[in-house]
Amino acid sequence: MNTAPICGYCRQIVELRSGIIIPHWREDFSSSLCPASYRESTHVRWLRGEELEHYQLDRAGKANRRRQQLRATHDAARRAMNPYDDDPVPAPELLPMHEGRRYVAVMLPGSGPADVWLPGKTRGEQRRFIGRFLPSTHGLGWNEKRGCWSVPTRHFLELARHLLRYNQVIMLGREFNPIEKCNGACRHAAGPDCQCSCRAKYHGQGQWKAGWIEVNEFDTDYHGDSWHWTIFTRDTDRR
Repeated sequence: MNTAPICGYCRQIVELRSGIIIPHWREDFSSSLCPASYRESTHVRWLRGEELEHYQLDRAGKANRRRQQLRATHDAARRAMNPYDDDPVPAPELLPMHEGRRYVAVMLPGSGPADVWLPGKTRGEQRRFIGRFLPSTHGLGWNEKRGCWSVPTRHFLELARHLLRYNQVIMLGREFNPIEKCNGACRHAAGPDCQCSCRAKYHGQGQWKAGWIEVNEFDTDYHGDSWHWTIFTRDTDRR
């Protein structure tokens, strides 16, 4: 009949070698202290038959569950660092459709980094494509909440210019405050990043969108926040 001693403190199987109790099957036999009580493991009882078999199965099951948890944690970390999913990334809920379809979109929230979404591309494909147009991919991160890639706000306009070179149509979205009046500081701003009610139309006399043709514009409300969307296409007469 199979028998084995078990530690009376931590209830792990121990091993007898040359008459000395070696707890917990330590390969190096460097210590005989019980990790549960920090005492010498001199109190043992013997497991026999079905009790020993049940104990061994239980220990094996726990070890297997630990391995599965570690594997799941590792896989999640690997996907976050190197996300090459096979399926295209679905459009963020925030992003509206225009004439029944969605386009390449760059979205500028009131605070935090800008978000980018490319239709028909996986996470890995989007990351590689967007990264081509950034001076460094250090600030490129996955926005778990919206399900798209985020870039530092300072790259918003330059990234949009590059995307319009490779796409016939793009959509720019800006969160704005409809009751915030436009002032002199706003009108002298060079880029589109502000939240006033002018929707960046007067920034730098509109020079930030030079070479782009406005196809359409409209406002949406998302979870109580106001967004302004502009559909742009390329001016083919300009290089």
